[in-house]
Amino acid sequence: MTPLERLLLEEIPVRPESASGGHGLWTKQEQDRHWDDLAAAIGAAGTKRPAPPSEAAA
Repeated sequence: MTPLERLLLEEIPVRPESASGGHGLWTKQEQDRHWDDLAAAIGAAGTKRPAPPSEAAA
C-alpha cells in the first residue's frame, strides 16, 4: 500500500483536537510525538524531525 493510499484511508495520524476544542500551540514533546507517529505510519520510523523554520533561522 502506498503512502497516498494510507492517507486516503486516514491511517496517517492527523493533528488531534485539543481539549478546549480549538487548535493551540503544541509543546515540543507533542510535536515530536506527532512526527514519530507520522514517520511510523509511512514506514520511516526513527526519521529525525526537521527543525521548524524559527529554529532553523536561529
